[in-house]
Amino acid sequence: MPKQPKTNHPNTPSTPPTGSRREELAAQNARDARDRRIRWRVGLILTLTAMAVLVFAGIWIAATAPPRPAPTTATTPGSTASGQDTFTVGVGQPDAPVRVDVYQDFMCPYCQRFEQANGPALEQLVDAGTIRLEIHPMSFLDRASQGARYSTRAANAFVTVARADPDRVLAFNRALYDNQPAEGTTGLTDSQLATLAREVGVDPSVTDTFGQLGHEQWVAEGTQADFASGITGTPSVLIDGEPFTGDLLAPGALQAAIQTAAND
Repeated sequence: MPKQPKTNHPNTPSTPPTGSRREELAAQNARDARDRRIRWRVGLILTLTAMAVLVFAGIWIAATAPPRPAPTTATTPGSTASGQDTFTVGVGQPDAPVRVDVYQDFMCPYCQRFEQANGPALEQLVDAGTIRLEIHPMSFLDRASQGARYSTRAANAFVTVARADPDRVLAFNRALYDNQPAEGTTGLTDSQLATLAREVGVDPSVTDTFGQLGHEQWVAEGTQADFASGITGTPSVLIDGEPFTGDLLAPGALQAAIQTAAND
């Protein structure tokens, strides 16, 4: 019986394409390549157009957005118009009718009593725009913390918060006195100071820097400047540059004197 001829695979042409067929396939391939290039270019143009629209929209929004209102407090370590450092942390409107300077040390027990008697009233007067409160953080009671330099470390933390998060500095000031260590102890650790600051809303990125003592020299120089200006102890208070001679620990006495100054 004669052998049957083998058949080709269904996907294999039995004969090569003719010349005209090859030309037709080449033309089709060229058209397909051209279409792909057109689609790619169109896609690129659409993408770039969309990006340009987004950038323009962002610029327009930034340009037309209303300005942010100024904070009600302007709390920064201060300086005079001539640039001379006043070694203070100022709270309240700079043009408030009355200036109140408070000299304090965070290890001083009488400063704690002063804060308890007058702190809330001073905050109210700041919020009302009556006073510009200038706080002078001092560190002469480092000697009362067994070498741990608590006054310096607490003052440094206070100034750090004033620079980074001024709207929370009075709350932190209050927290430091609410949790004041006793004289003769090592005081709070840097970690404990950071915890107090975080509890009043200060960001950890700020409190994590307390241990670096970035404002140590500022506090030391401020303490010396305060003594050189005639301050002999804490708490001490000036109203418009004049010493307050009333009872600093009696609630209401300082507030009454401030109101009198505001009415003059």
